[in-house]
Amino acid sequence: MTLYVLLFLPLLLAAPLWAAESPGYRPAGSPGYRPAGSPDFGAAAVPVPACAGPDAAAIAAHGPYDLPALIDMALCRDPLTRGAWAGVRAAEARAAQVRAAYGPQLDATLGVDGAVSRRWGGGFASGTDSSATASAGLSLGWLLYDFGGRAARLDAADAARAAALAAFADQAQASVLTVGVAWADLLAALAGEEAARENLRFAEASLAAATAREKAGVAIRSERLQADAAAAQAQFLLRQAEGTLLVARGRLASALRLPPNVRLALKPPGPVESAAVLQQSADALMDAAAGLRPDLALGRANLRVAAANVAAAQAARRPSLSLNARPGLSVGTTGPDVASASAGVTLAIPLGNGGGRTAVIAEARAEAERADANLAASEQSAALDVWTRYQGLATDAANLETARRGLRSAEEAAALSQGRYRAGLAEITELLNAQSALAQARQQMVSAELGVRQSELLLARAVGQMGEAVQ
Repeated sequence: MTLYVLLFLPLLLAAPLWAAESPGYRPAGSPGYRPAGSPDFGAAAVPVPACAGPDAAAIAAHGPYDLPALIDMALCRDPLTRGAWAGVRAAEARAAQVRAAYGPQLDATLGVDGAVSRRWGGGFASGTDSSATASAGLSLGWLLYDFGGRAARLDAADAARAAALAAFADQAQASVLTVGVAWADLLAALAGEEAARENLRFAEASLAAATAREKAGVAIRSERLQADAAAAQAQFLLRQAEGTLLVARGRLASALRLPPNVRLALKPPGPVESAAVLQQSADALMDAAAGLRPDLALGRANLRVAAANVAAAQAARRPSLSLNARPGLSVGTTGPDVASASAGVTLAIPLGNGGGRTAVIAEARAEAERADANLAASEQSAALDVWTRYQGLATDAANLETARRGLRSAEEAAALSQGRYRAGLAEITELLNAQSALAQARQQMVSAELGVRQSELLLARAVGQMGEAVQ
């Protein structure tokens, strides 16, 4: 008994040293205790919605959908988002592996040996001898102190986990942008088809007026032919708008990882208003982007990983203190039973390996410099991205107001020209010019609304505020 007490006494004495050096250590039941293997992503964790995975027919029948519902569906179904979240789980598992280095490593060995021998001849009595031995042993190894090596590796693992979370957030925002742009394109295609139908109705009304004037003998045949050509052109543009609508439906379905022939019903969107985000200055948005963009968070996390790798490489040149213990028991059919135990403390001092450790440190420092340069380049690119998207949205918002004014004027002018032509107070040329101007104004209105919707999404992506843009 005294032997085993002396054997495990060093372990009891070393436990406070291990607990003091191990970051995040909590005794069971204490505040902050987390069972081994359970996830601990902290406040930066982004939950992934659980997806039941209905089939395409059920999804199509469940509509109509607004943009937030479409985005929820996309985040559930997008394999790139699922893959990015798997990367987060893998990074957490790697961090748990590094954390395990703060505890002891315990291994057991069991063995059974048997021997049989038979003797005869030579004037000696013949006979058979046999023996059997069973043995059991434990091997315990515990790294007590390594001058910051484990702490640096744990810092690197935690930074890598933060990088994985940032990569997941970046992929999620990319998926949101893809769906948002496809949604805006479909709304524009729907509006474009409706505008084309309105243009065709107006052209057919003009053709009817020209036909009536020709029958009454107050207009020549060429007037009716010109009106008929304009109506045919309007019919042609309607067919083009219908094809564009089918393509836009397919693109939205594909963005949701559905077959392109799935027809999704959309809830009517609210009117396009002047972008509220323009009430903030571009400078304020650039400052916000520095803290919100997930790609910049990824760059900062990669820089932390590189800095921790430098510290780990430097710690590899320092000594380490380890505890080793090996109790054992052997029981045999011949001879006495034997219980044995050994324990010791080892101080390992790296002396030299041909410059290999120095080269590892140089490589780690170079990688840290590269990570710092990449982060600086990403910050510059992000600022330009915000500036460009901000100016684009400001331009599109101004164009929207101009398009609304132009549409009001074109609608009134076309109505007046059509009435004047019926009354015989205007020539066919005036009517057709007003009709063409109205069609162009309607198309400009569709393009202006699309520009504002898409520019709002692109600016939100540049700032890192996709959640606010889709509400």
